[in-house]
Amino acid sequence: MRQLAASLGVTAAAAYRHFDSREGLLFEVARIGFNRLRQRFASAFDITVPPSDVQEARHRLSRLACAYLQFADDEPALWRLIFGAHAEAYRQRVNAEGEPDSYEYLPAALLGLYSQGVIPTAPSERDALFAWSAVHGAATLRSGRVPAALISIPELANEVAERVIRAMKHE
Repeated sequence: MRQLAASLGVTAAAAYRHFDSREGLLFEVARIGFNRLRQRFASAFDITVPPSDVQEARHRLSRLACAYLQFADDEPALWRLIFGAHAEAYRQRVNAEGEPDSYEYLPAALLGLYSQGVIPTAPSERDALFAWSAVHGAATLRSGRVPAALISIPELANEVAERVIRAMKHE
């Protein structure tokens, strides 16, 4: 909270005066975080247009992983908030307001891999969970446990994407 308030040029106490409760304030910050993440995902690929070929399908997954990893690096406090202990409650409340869901991008990327014949079967929810776990795990390890200089974000994103694809090919 102090980081957020400082970035706005106000004290933490001043920030609280604009909201009914601490939870209301945190929800608003989480909503902003989900919107920022969704914008990064939208920059990775247009979710409404299927991939044009195999290479584009593979690149979508890699670009999506890169967007996620870069978000975690660029906005670590916001990333921890929206994927922390209360993440599900924040996401449900954001979705209840009719906001598009950032969680739709990964299944769309996996479906693109299937439609282009990169993976042999249509992706399931478990496949999406596996892929998301790989990317989220990489982001978590980068956030203080593994030196960021060890591997660049684009290299790591590509490595994670290719390993996910290989795993999904060996069903």
